[in-house]
Amino acid sequence: MKVITLHLALLLLSATLISTSIWAAAPSVLHYTQAEIKTIGLSIAKTLRCPMSTNQNLLDSQAPIANELKAEIFLQLEQGRSEAQIIDFMVQRYGEKIRYMPNLAPGTMVLFLFPLFLVALIAAWALWLRRSNTQTQQPPSLDTHHD
Repeated sequence: MKVITLHLALLLLSATLISTSIWAAAPSVLHYTQAEIKTIGLSIAKTLRCPMSTNQNLLDSQAPIANELKAEIFLQLEQGRSEAQIIDFMVQRYGEKIRYMPNLAPGTMVLFLFPLFLVALIAAWALWLRRSNTQTQQPPSLDTHHD
């Protein structure tokens, strides 16, 4: 009897875990008002770079691809996708370069670390110049004897 109860408890536990994991993995659909769709859509369009126009975000660009991507953003918002899901979709489609502020990853590490390296290099160079100038300057002689 104890064995059957134990098996039944394990079966019930595994069924609960499986149903919970399926429920947690299911994407949640968000419902936005039209004002929220406009606000979030414009915000996303400001954070993404236009693939055609140099140094313009999707919101400012009038390139045909920018208009298509803005329409895609609004369509996905109407379908209930979150801001993160839409940005991930755009990154998967166009690569990390579509972001104005790329994520910190091995490929983008140089973008974040090079300015810091450059500042440290300039500071070290300035200190080296300062030390070399103070070492080359001879202090005035304290000897006041003149023959």
